[in-house]
Amino acid sequence: MAFPAQVFYSILEVSVRWGCSVTQVVNNAIADELDLVTGVSQIMLGEECVAGLTSVPGCAVRPLFRPFGKGAKKIYLTEARLPPNDPWQTINKPARGVRLTAADIMITAKEIDRFEEDHGIGRTRSVGPGAPLKYDWDGFYIAVLKRIYSNGFPARQRDLVVEMQEWFVANSAEGDAPDESTIRRRIQAVWKELNPA
Repeated sequence: MAFPAQVFYSILEVSVRWGCSVTQVVNNAIADELDLVTGVSQIMLGEECVAGLTSVPGCAVRPLFRPFGKGAKKIYLTEARLPPNDPWQTINKPARGVRLTAADIMITAKEIDRFEEDHGIGRTRSVGPGAPLKYDWDGFYIAVLKRIYSNGFPARQRDLVVEMQEWFVANSAEGDAPDESTIRRRIQAVWKELNPA
């Protein structure tokens, strides 16, 4: 049974997908072209007590994604709205606002599909003459490096192989994935070269 498709994407994942910087993704949110979301526990939004998915303004999270120098490690969000298009409201509780880091900011898969459709952005790439590649190996290597950078190496190489097979299923149009031995061959060089264990 295939793992369900990914529902939320981080700003970094979207920037890799679109071949742009994280700042450019956030700038589209500032221009009201893209809806950024986060999950919150119980807060007072205006006069209403809410919890769950809320939209966040791009200009509020921009310090987390600066194009030059170090981005802020955290911000305190003081306004939000319920998706998709409720009016922006002040967060009254907690009084300081909701603490967010870059990893807390997401874009829904539906929003990505809408944006790509509106702007003619596709995920297919021309690979030159010959048959197109069956699998997105460039995306695979980016995902492997992001995983290692963010979480380090798993205890066993096989765990990384299984994780990357799940990545293929979640990121392919038909839920296809190469067999484990093919993925293992591609991971083996990275594992041997970079794994400190």
